[in-house]
Amino acid sequence: MAGRGLVAVFGSSEPVPDSLLYQEARETGRMLAERGYIVLTGGYSGVMEGASRGAMEAGGHTVGVLCDIFTRRTANEYVQESIPTADLLERTRILIEKSAACVILHGKAGTLAELTFTWALHRAGCLPDRPVILLGEGWPGFLDSLSAAGMLDPAQREITAIAATPRDAVDKIERFLEG
Repeated sequence: MAGRGLVAVFGSSEPVPDSLLYQEARETGRMLAERGYIVLTGGYSGVMEGASRGAMEAGGHTVGVLCDIFTRRTANEYVQESIPTADLLERTRILIEKSAACVILHGKAGTLAELTFTWALHRAGCLPDRPVILLGEGWPGFLDSLSAAGMLDPAQREITAIAATPRDAVDKIERFLEG
C-alpha cells in the first residue's frame, strides 16, 4: 500500500448518506486521501462508508477491517481492500495498530470502546504516540469529565485533540505526524 500511512476513522454505523455525520466522515475521508493518506475503517455502513466513499471519490485508497461475527453485513461498496478478522477484539486491535493516527466521530458503545482501547494500549506502552482526533461537538465535556474523575492520564490527553471540522482534524494529524 502506497501513501503517507493509514489513518483509521471510527464512528457510528447508523448515519445515512444525507446526514451531517455521514457528510463529515465523507469530507474527512476525501481530505485524508487528497493529502496522501490511506483511509482505514471498520468497513461497513455509516461513518465507515462515508469516510471510505470520500477517500475513493478523491482517488485515494481504502481498507476495511471486517469481522466474521457480522454474518448479515457486507463491506460497503467503497472498500477497495479488506482484512478479515474473527472477532471484534481482533478487528479493533488491527484498526488501532495499523493506523498512524485515529479520527473519532460520534458513535455509541463500539466507538467509545475503540477510543478507550486506543488510550489503554498507549498507556500500556504497546503503541507509540499517535494523534487521536475527536471530531465534532460534545467531546470537550467528555474529556474534561474523564480527566476530572482521574480516568484519563495526562499522557493520553496529550495525544488527544478536538477538531471542529474535518479540515481541522486532518490539519491536526499532519502537524502531529510531521512535527
